[in-house]
Parts: sequence; C-alpha cells; structure tokens
Amino acid sequence: MALLDASALLTPLLESGPDDRYFDYCLQPYRPRRSWRARLRPENLLWRSLAVGGVLEHLRPPLLALQAALGKDMTVWGIKWDGHRLFWEIYVYDPDKEDPNATLEGIARTLTPWFEVLPRPRESIPYQMVSFDLDASVASRRTIDELNLYLTGGPGHAGRSYKARATGVELENTYRFLDAKREIDQILPLLKASVFVDYGDPARLSKVLIPELYACRTICVAKKRLRDGVYFSGIAVEQLLFFLRRFGYPSAIIDLVARRPGAFEHLFFDVGIDYALDGDVMTYPKTSFYGTL
Repeated sequence: MALLDASALLTPLLESGPDDRYFDYCLQPYRPRRSWRARLRPENLLWRSLAVGGVLEHLRPPLLALQAALGKDMTVWGIKWDGHRLFWEIYVYDPDKEDPNATLEGIARTLTPWFEVLPRPRESIPYQMVSFDLDASVASRRTIDELNLYLTGGPGHAGRSYKARATGVELENTYRFLDAKREIDQILPLLKASVFVDYGDPARLSKVLIPELYACRTICVAKKRLRDGVYFSGIAVEQLLFFLRRFGYPSAIIDLVARRPGAFEHLFFDVGIDYALDGDVMTYPKTSFYGTL
C-alpha cells in the first residue's frame, strides 16, 4: 500500500446538513438514527481512506465530479480491505433509467477528464446498477478496464452481477437479500449451501454469521466464483467500529470513528465479508464497508 498522505488527514471534516439524504448501499432510503446537527457526513470516511491509501489527490476530483453530476448522496462507495491493501468500488444506481448521467455512457462522460472507460456494454442490458473498482494502479494508468453490472431477479430480491470487459461479459456472483430476523430460516440454508465451507463443525457458522453484526436490518448472502460472501446492512456505528477493529483496518480509519463515534451515530452502515476455509481455518480474503457520497 502506498505511504500514508499525512497532510491529507488534516483536511477539514464535512459536517452534516439539513439537505443531506440517507440511503443504504442499495440506495434504499432510511430514517437517520439521530438528528444531523453537530454530526459528520459519511463521505469523510471515504476521503480518509483515500488519504491512507495515498490516492486522495488522484481520486478525489473524479469522485467529486460524479457527486456533482448525480447529486449529493446518490453515489455509493465501498471501502475494501484485504488485510494489506485498501481499494474501492463506486456504485451508481438508476434502475428506471431516469438520469442520463447515471447510464454507462453518462458515467463514462463524467469521468473522461480523468479516466477512459474501456468496456462499453450495450445500454439495453436491464442492469439496476453499475460499479467500477478503483485503486492506485487504476489512478496511475488512467483507464477503467472493468465494469460490474448488477441485475435483479424480481420479487425475491435475488440478483446476479457480471464482470464486463472490452472482450466480453462473464457471471461474477449471485446474491439474495433477506430480513435478518424474519427470514433466518432461509438465510441459514443459503449460507450452508457452500462448496467453500464445511459446516460440519457448528462453530464455523458463528465465524460467518458474526453475532456482533447480526443486529442489523438485512443480510445478503452471496455466492462468488472463488468464495462466499455475507453482507450485514443497517448496523450502528458501534458495530462498524467492532467490524473495523475485528478485521484490522488501518488505524487512521479506525481512529476517525473511535475518537468521535457520536459524530456518526445518526447513520446506518453496511458491511461485507468474503470468506472461505483454508484447511480448517476460516479466512477472510476481503472485507468492505459502505456509505454514500
């Protein structure tokens, strides 16, 4: 990972305001937990992570351009961590194709001063969302070589994601969103239907359905090409802090939350965990947490 840009950590924090909007990582609205007064916007965590990753100077301008084009709080970010390296995914939702700036063509146009978007899948694909990954290498080469297209499967809120490259498109993962409490009898069989984890040892379930995160609104079960994934949506800032510490995120990110947890207590957060067994040991190749810009 690139050296920490210490000077960027001194950037003034952005305070919440009366015109802020509140959405989860599926861009579904929620009612804030507390008043917005004297609190901070979630995008502060994004800017802090980019500074820690040494790419704030390169990636902040295009992300601000997306924010301006799509509207405040209409862009979802995911901060990802593999235990050694930070990277990011940016998500744009427009299931009804209402905003020309949220189309594949519109996103590419907004990013043109900074990045060339190489994949151009046809606009007629019924995607609900498009996303792209960012890291230091993308910032350096100034091209986006892959897009992720997300398609839903109807009333069951199941869906699929596809990786789009200039050479073609392939299935990446399937996923399903379920109510954490009311639909637990559906969540458990989905989790256990795995080629990557043997649940013969009952203790392994608690390493996936982590008790400290279970107090949430929805759980998403994902089946990926090389591992499984589970996402906890609608957790409080105290749970986010547990998550960041549990998976060893950089201290400068943890400190932003730990030193002022009250500044984020009006927000709900979403977190994700990729997991698989390595022998008898549960491993977590990637974790992530989400907010809006």
